Amino acid sequence: MITEGRLSRFLAIALLTVTTVIIVSQGITTGTAAFVDYREKEKLTTVNLGQVNYQIINDMKSDNKSNNIKLDNKVEDLKSGDYKPEIIEKIAQAYNVEEEYLYYIVGVEKMFQLKPYELLALIAQESKFISQTKMDGGSYSYNTTQMKLNTAKTAYMAITEYYGKDIPAPTHELLLEDKYYAALLAGGYLKYLHDTYQDKYESYTAYHRGIGGRLDFFAQNGHYKSPYALQIVELNAAFAEGKTKIVNN
Repeated sequence: MITEGRLSRFLAIALLTVTTVIIVSQGITTGTAAFVDYREKEKLTTVNLGQVNYQIINDMKSDNKSNNIKLDNKVEDLKSGDYKPEIIEKIAQAYNVEEEYLYYIVGVEKMFQLKPYELLALIAQESKFISQTKMDGGSYSYNTTQMKLNTAKTAYMAITEYYGKDIPAPTHELLLEDKYYAALLAGGYLKYLHDTYQDKYESYTAYHRGIGGRLDFFAQNGHYKSPYALQIVELNAAFAEGKTKIVNN
């Protein structure tokens, strides 16, 4: 016979058990949701970097609407502008580089209001559009733009603070693996140099020799028209005319 006291204890134990199961179930559900949320965030951080940078190009806002190039409509966007699709095609064939990458560089030029074919000329001069990272003077020169990590940090500062663009901070891995990101940094850095020096020869010499190196060159020569700077100007003009001169770097 179950007494009233035993029945009360039984009900209390049953209620405690049910409550415990509910709490544990909620904990499992919450933990699972948190894990799924974490995995989704992880996916966002491991997405192809080239795709991320394409989105960066398309999402960056500017007061000047002409700078908002849409890379998915690249040929249509360029037909009425300073860029000719047939020239891009010739550069791609001459340097054995995919047109997609060249159009991305065009997008960077437009974003930072660089001279047409200017960044294309600089990257052609630096690497012939070949992704290569090498040790140079005790530190790495990265990817197609041959930019060093310290310079990349300066470029990042200029792009984010002066030009208001939201981009990932440079790292060894990012510079090593993503030529699109490298081109984006190079374009922003070149814009920063132009805004700082107001002289293309000084800007190109600073890109190649560094901020201090440009002063050393000036001290020795009395001007900033270094062989590197002259080559960029010449190559820029050649590209604009539809000539695909292969540089010796």
